[in-house]
Amino acid sequence: MLANVRRTVAQNRSPRSVLTSRLWVIAAPLLFVGCVVTQSKYNSMLQQQQAIEASLHTEISADQVEIKQLENGIQVRLSSALLYREGGIDLTPAGKAALNKVAPQFATQTYEIDVIGNTDNLKTVGELAQRYPTNWELAGARAAIVVRYLQENGVPPSRMRAISAGEYHPVASNDTPEGRAQNRRTDILLRPTQTPPQ
Repeated sequence: MLANVRRTVAQNRSPRSVLTSRLWVIAAPLLFVGCVVTQSKYNSMLQQQQAIEASLHTEISADQVEIKQLENGIQVRLSSALLYREGGIDLTPAGKAALNKVAPQFATQTYEIDVIGNTDNLKTVGELAQRYPTNWELAGARAAIVVRYLQENGVPPSRMRAISAGEYHPVASNDTPEGRAQNRRTDILLRPTQTPPQ
């Protein structure tokens, strides 16, 4: 009787349902592998984030650095007060020390690295305005200084970009000194890539 049922089911199966079931047999393992790769990439990013957090523990505790895991990578947000001398683009000793802590990790990973300079909405003045007439130039120069410093400390330049966001991506209101201080920052975005380090 069981053989009759099997025969009846086999006879009633359309070519389309047979094709669908065969495709599912092929596709199911591929979907599973995709999930494993995604989970593996997530685990790698989480380990990298934890390593950066451990390296910058002092700066994080002092509210000079904030680290977030984003959908497309890891964001390391460094305050301008930590990185730059007031009214300039030169790195402070504390800024260099913080970058020294993470440069070896950045150098050995396969991430693409975007260094994004941000400013508040106050216009540049005095000597600074002569060199950097707008916040576009100031933010770009600060990002480039960080990229150059990371390159000098072993991070491959082919994996880095210096980007200016100017004053146009605030994270707080520019109406208060505290808000403007939050907007003056440099974000380092680490994005996974498939190419090995060079």
